[in-house]
Amino acid sequence: MTESQRALLRRHGIRPVKRRGQNFLVDGNLARSIAGEVAALGTEVLELGSGGGALTVHLLDLCERITAVEVDRKLCAVLQAEYGDREAFTLREADLVQLDWAEIIAAAGQRPVVAGNLPYVLTSKVLFAVAEHQADVAGVVVMVQKEVAERLAAVPGGREYGVLAVVLGSLFEIVMVRTVPATVFWPQPDVASAVVRMVPREPWPAPEYANFLATVKTLFQQRRKQIGSALRRQYGLDENAVAELADRAGFAATDRPEQIETAVWRLLARELAARRGA
Repeated sequence: MTESQRALLRRHGIRPVKRRGQNFLVDGNLARSIAGEVAALGTEVLELGSGGGALTVHLLDLCERITAVEVDRKLCAVLQAEYGDREAFTLREADLVQLDWAEIIAAAGQRPVVAGNLPYVLTSKVLFAVAEHQADVAGVVVMVQKEVAERLAAVPGGREYGVLAVVLGSLFEIVMVRTVPATVFWPQPDVASAVVRMVPREPWPAPEYANFLATVKTLFQQRRKQIGSALRRQYGLDENAVAELADRAGFAATDRPEQIETAVWRLLARELAARRGA
């Protein structure tokens, strides 16, 4: 029988560090379920924020190769002690904020699956970093704050629909697999969480993605203003140019950014780039 995560952490004298936002997953059944979602996408895994190995131990049962990333030195010692003798396991002591994403993804395998229980404060940074390397991953299965999951899976017209939904939804098919109560963590966070699965769509050329990301972020600065006025203000277009752009990309100048479909955003970004000769 697998030792419980709480017992393992106590055996190693580990307690959560509040300043690092540590909330350890201690529900073994949930961890096993998440590992199953990961293995369904691929058997080479880049696990982010491995903590005490709650997910790692189940990934090792199901997958061929696990590259674990953890910043906390004490937790790295736990991971090395528990799993370091497993041929499939590789540990990197590294900070997600400073990670060389191209290098770590390549080191983790041929299009690895990105997995983990993401620190709330780093979720957007990690997701956008993975999006930049979308063509190099087989998929993503992560636990995030429920509010973030709802924003990722949002559809046009809702208050949750924004930059995350447009950008990540353009690159990945996103499904919120399940919501997760605070009770599965030690200590319990103040918010609920959710497991999200992201499967890559067709890869984009890097220059197009960079332009698309910049365009979406710029025009969502005032998400409830009409897109036509934003285009005039941010890109210096006159009324005729806005009307022509709207006709070519398939939106109305009176639409608000939060009403525009992801596919239309891609056309809009392309048309703006073409006008600039980019």
